[in-house]
Amino acid sequence: MILKEIDKQKEEDIKLLKEKLKLSKNEKQKYLIKQEISRLETGLTGEKETAYFIDFNLKDSENYVILHDLRLEIDGLTAQIDHLLINKAIGIILLETKNTKAEVTINDDGTMLYEYGKNKSYNQANPLEQSKRHELVLEKILDKYNMKLNILSYVVFLPNVIIKNKTLPKNFLRSDTFYDSIYNEFAHSPKKVLTVAAKLIINKIPSTKEIRNIGNILVSEHKPVNIDYNIKYKIKNEIEEKVEEVIVENSIYNERNIKKFKDIKNSKKYMGNEMLSFVCISCGKEQRKGLKTFSEKEVFCNHCKV
Repeated sequence: MILKEIDKQKEEDIKLLKEKLKLSKNEKQKYLIKQEISRLETGLTGEKETAYFIDFNLKDSENYVILHDLRLEIDGLTAQIDHLLINKAIGIILLETKNTKAEVTINDDGTMLYEYGKNKSYNQANPLEQSKRHELVLEKILDKYNMKLNILSYVVFLPNVIIKNKTLPKNFLRSDTFYDSIYNEFAHSPKKVLTVAAKLIINKIPSTKEIRNIGNILVSEHKPVNIDYNIKYKIKNEIEEKVEEVIVENSIYNERNIKKFKDIKNSKKYMGNEMLSFVCISCGKEQRKGLKTFSEKEVFCNHCKV
């Protein structure tokens, strides 16, 4: 059963960023927005495709509870978990999704080499090490409610990711075959079969209701981070950018002016000089000054002399 879907905020963030990309006239800002969109879209595509395979196999199973896109916080530690499964016999299964256009080589120590063509490549840290940190956060959350469950972590690659290893190392799987892989791992491991059998004998296998309750507790601990992209990537008009550039150079004067006046806009040129129009915050009167004067000197209201 599915208790938590992927947060809808991610799709809304991508939509907002695409709108900002169209409006932005700042090349540096446009580059940063493009990078942000690419990162979010790659991650979301990976999560959605893996979620599809999980849901297809397990959404109707009474032996599994499914939580997608879960973020936990405790004692200053955080864990962003792509997919969390609770199984009656196994315990908790954490799945970290990997989606990339690079060709991947998984090294013996679990680190990964990402290759983009001949001259572009970089190393990625072992994702299972990150999963260990996630396990620690999860254990602390469970301990908070006096619960203890076995936790296993796996890294799953989308089917279209090219992996150069002939055989995937332990705990590295494909998202379209992970279910069969985990099932076979437990079915053909005498030690694990005996562990499950021992639980059955002493009646420690949790019920469907119990694993649902555990899932609901974890959902209640979900603490998403919502980034305000309107603040992070504020779209400025041409005159605001000019004023901002001058503020950097002459902050002591402009900070005073910015505090005293609002609605600062580009105005018609006067004798070839750039002009600004603005409104006094104190008296509400609109007036004009040259951009250079407004930038380099403290300006006083023509009406109330503030």
